[in-house]
Amino acid sequence: MNVTVFGAGGMGLYFAALLARAGHRVTLVGRESTVAAAAAGPLTLTRGEAVVEISGVTVVSEVPPEPVDLVVVAVKAWQVTEAARALRPTVGPRTVVLPLQNGVEAAGELVQVLGPRGVLGCSAVVIAKRTGPLAVACLGSDAALEIGPATEGFGLPLGATVDALTGAGIAVSVSDDIEATLWRKLMLISSYGGVGALARQPVGVTSTDPHTHELVRAAMVEVLAVARARGVRLGEADVDGMMKVFESFRPDTTSSMQRDLLAGRPSELEFQNGAVVRFGREVGVPTPIHRCVYASQLPGELAARKEA
Repeated sequence: MNVTVFGAGGMGLYFAALLARAGHRVTLVGRESTVAAAAAGPLTLTRGEAVVEISGVTVVSEVPPEPVDLVVVAVKAWQVTEAARALRPTVGPRTVVLPLQNGVEAAGELVQVLGPRGVLGCSAVVIAKRTGPLAVACLGSDAALEIGPATEGFGLPLGATVDALTGAGIAVSVSDDIEATLWRKLMLISSYGGVGALARQPVGVTSTDPHTHELVRAAMVEVLAVARARGVRLGEADVDGMMKVFESFRPDTTSSMQRDLLAGRPSELEFQNGAVVRFGREVGVPTPIHRCVYASQLPGELAARKEA
C-alpha cells in the first residue's frame, strides 16, 4: 500500500515507522529539519528499552503530486484545514484519509476541503512522543484506533485499510456511530488532560487523589450533557467507561495538550476544553469545569502562539 503521512510530530513518526516496518511504501511529509535528519540516518522507534531503526521511509517537505492509497493526517488540530489544502494532489478517488487529531472537528474540516469521499473519523489512543527530528518513543501500549466513515458519502471499502493498519500492529475496530466515538474520546482527553493541566500533575496523582479524581469525573459529566444536547448518543455508562480508561493509564501519563501547555508550546486547548465550552454555549449547557480550564490556560496559550 502507498501511504502518505502528513506531519512529523510524535504521531506522524510513530505511524510512519509502524507502516514502513510492515512493508508499506511510506512517504513522510515534514519540515526541512526532518528532511535533513533523514539524510543523516533512519527513523528510530523506541519501545521500552528496545530501539528499532526503520528503513524505507521517504521524507519530503512537499506533498508528492501522485494519489496514494492512504493518507494519515498527523498534524495538530488547528493545522487540519491547512493540511487538507496541501494534501489535495495526493488524494485521489480511491484514497482513504485517516485523521488522528483529538477533538470532534477534524473529519468535518477535511470533508469541507477534500469532499466526503474517503474521509474517516477516527479515535486514536496511543502516547507517541517525538524525541528527535526523526525519532519517536511509544510510551505504553501500541495504538488502538476506532474508525468509521465521517459521512454517508464515504463511498470506499475499508478492508484494505484495516488490513494494512492491523498488519502494522495497530489495533483497529470499526465504529457503527463514529460521532459518539469521537465525543467519547473528547470526554476522556479533555477531562483528564484539562484537570492535569490545572493540577500540573500526571495521571498517577490525578487518578488517586480523591479531589482531582472527582473533578475529572465531573468534567466528563459536563461533556456528556453537551453531547446529549447535541443529539449524540452517549450515556452515563460512557462516563464509567472513560473513567476506567483514565484509571488504567500508567502513573506517569500526561495528555499531549497538558505537555504542550506546561512547555509553553501551542496546544489543542481550543479544540478540547475550548470546544466543550463553545458547544455547550451553543446548546445552553453550562460547563464550569471546562470553562475554568480554558480561561486559566488561555493566556499562556495565546502567549505561546504569539511566540510561535
